[in-house]
Amino acid sequence: MPRFHSLTLVATGYSPNLRLCRIPHKGRYRCKPRPRSVLTSTDYYRKYPNDFMGKAIALFEVLGVFVVGNFAAGYLSRLLGVKSVGFNSPNPDFVTLSFLWLQAMCIQYACLLLPAFAIGWWRRRWGPAHYGITKAGNPVPSLIVVGLIAFALVALPQQLLLVTNRFIPLGPEPPFWKLLDRNWTLSFWLFLATASFALTPCLEELFFRGYCQTRLEENFGGVGAILMVSLFMTLGHTQYHHWSILSIGQIISLIPLTVGMGYVFWRTRSILPAIILHGADNVPTKGIYEFLLPATMVAALILFRRSWWAEVQTFCRELAGKAWRGPALGGTLFAIVMTVGFEAAPGVFVPLAILGLSVALIVEFMGRRQKV
Repeated sequence: MPRFHSLTLVATGYSPNLRLCRIPHKGRYRCKPRPRSVLTSTDYYRKYPNDFMGKAIALFEVLGVFVVGNFAAGYLSRLLGVKSVGFNSPNPDFVTLSFLWLQAMCIQYACLLLPAFAIGWWRRRWGPAHYGITKAGNPVPSLIVVGLIAFALVALPQQLLLVTNRFIPLGPEPPFWKLLDRNWTLSFWLFLATASFALTPCLEELFFRGYCQTRLEENFGGVGAILMVSLFMTLGHTQYHHWSILSIGQIISLIPLTVGMGYVFWRTRSILPAIILHGADNVPTKGIYEFLLPATMVAALILFRRSWWAEVQTFCRELAGKAWRGPALGGTLFAIVMTVGFEAAPGVFVPLAILGLSVALIVEFMGRRQKV
């Protein structure tokens, strides 16, 4: 069995000037420069990639798109009369719930991805590969294997928490979990595919990894961007924003899970492994399968121990570096304040996000004109 990293993990970092290609070169992968016309960042920020202004602009852009996009999605949903998805009905109609969830997700991610793609086009990120929609020269089965092995590693704490909660109740469960006690009919799986393990991972990974992480990497580096987006995404699970052992445990267990999604994207440059990891974690289990899944995960970790351990060592070496810490931790703190503040006081933080996004685009536009 080939090692985990020899399957698809073909780069130790990411440079916007490079694309990963499967070019035979003494049995190994090589990196080939992208044509100049499709470079992901402007000349100005390629020359000054580590300055404070560049980091601030990247952070303002990403947070601005996130906050303004979510606010616009809520406003548009009310304008179109889209009903909210409720989970408290004693006899839910899963087909109707699927349709309502599909409507809500399409509106939300249209408001998030359209400005993200528009800004990306302006910044010369013209192809789908710039957002991770690519195999990056790797076989699809290998990318799927990477996602499944990463799932076994980073999702195990969460699975063990859920098993513990079955024997020792750790707190009130989110309303969504109550649906899992219903009969698992075909309509139930249709709803879960829409709301949990199929559509949702694709849209979330495209935005959080394909756009947010890629954009932040240009100024904060790989590890800094992974950690920032991971905490950013973790705090987006508002159903766990209350004090209970279960909710706190879920938030803590989501951190390695989201870090794992960011890491496999960073190493493969494809969002497919992250989607597989995300989707596998969202597949529900019931009865004996609640215990078989963690056991299977442990068996997979033992079987592929040399592969994932090599990747853990690589990530720890990257964490040991000092260059990313100050800027990334400061940016993460700012992102947390903006995310929590948007939920608590949108009337204050939405104008701040609009201002930050406007400043970021204006400053970058001026920098590009100066360079020309």
